[in-house]
Amino acid sequence: MNSISKRILQLKQKKIRSSKIRNKTLRALETAKSLHRKSTSTVNSIQRRVSKIRSGLDEVSNTIQHSLAQKESILRLLVDAKSRLTNEKDRYLQTKQELLSATGEAKDRLEFTLDTISDQINEIRNEIKQRNLAVKKVDNIIQEYNTKKSRLSRQIKRALQSKPQFVKIMNESKKNAAKLEKRLPSLIKTEKSIQKNFSRINSIIKEQAKRKKTSQVKLRRIKSRKVAEAKRIQNLARKLAIQMLSAKRKAPKRTKAKRKAPKRTKAKRKAPKRTKAKRKASRKRR
Repeated sequence: MNSISKRILQLKQKKIRSSKIRNKTLRALETAKSLHRKSTSTVNSIQRRVSKIRSGLDEVSNTIQHSLAQKESILRLLVDAKSRLTNEKDRYLQTKQELLSATGEAKDRLEFTLDTISDQINEIRNEIKQRNLAVKKVDNIIQEYNTKKSRLSRQIKRALQSKPQFVKIMNESKKNAAKLEKRLPSLIKTEKSIQKNFSRINSIIKEQAKRKKTSQVKLRRIKSRKVAEAKRIQNLARKLAIQMLSAKRKAPKRTKAKRKAPKRTKAKRKAPKRTKAKRKASRKRR
C-alpha cells in the first residue's frame, strides 16, 4: 500500500510537471503563431506599400520624362524663334536701309514690307515670350515632380530597410512554431500515458477499497451475529434465572412424612436343588 501511495505521489508530481510544460509549450506556440501572423502581415503591408509607391514613382518618372521631352521641344522652338527673330531683324534693317534711297512705288512697297516685317518681329517676340513662360512652367513641373520622386524614393528606401527585420522575425517565428508543433504531440502523449497509469492505479485502489469494504462488511456481519448470539444467550439465561427464582418463591414447604411400616411379603418357597446325577439324566433325555 505504501508503494502504491508513493507511486501515486510520483505520478501526481510528474503530471503537474507535464501539464506545466504542455501549457508553456502551448503559450509559446500561440505567441510564435501570433508573431508570425503579425510579421507576415507587416511584410505584406510593406510590400503592398512599396508596390504602391513604386507605381506612383513610375507615374512621376513618366511625368518628368514627358516634361523633359516637352521642355526640349520648347527649347528647340525657342531657338528656332530666336533665329527667325534675328533674321527678321536683319531683314528689317536691310529694308529700312533700302527705304531711305527708294522713291515712288518702290518706296511704298518697301514701307509695306517694313510694316510686315515689323509685325512678324512682334509675333516672333510674343512667341519667344510664350516659349519662355512654357519653359518656366515645365521647369516648375519638373522640379515639383523631382521633389515628389525624391520623397517617394526615400519612402521606398525606409520601407525596404525595415522589411528585412520583419522578414527575419517572420522566418524565425515560423521555425519556432514548426518546432513547437512537432514537440506538442509528444507532450500530449506523455500526459495521456501518465493519466492512463494514474487511472490504472486508481482502479487498483478502488478494487482494494472495494475488497476491504466487503471484508469489513463480512466482519461486521460476523461480529453482529456473534453479538446477537451472545445477546440471545444472555436473554435466555436471564429468562431462565427469572423462572428459577420465581419457581423457588412459589414452592410450598415440605413436611416430614411418617414412615410406613413395610409390608411383609410371603416368602417364596425355594425349589430343591438338583443333584448332579439328576442333571446329567435330564440332559440325556433332552
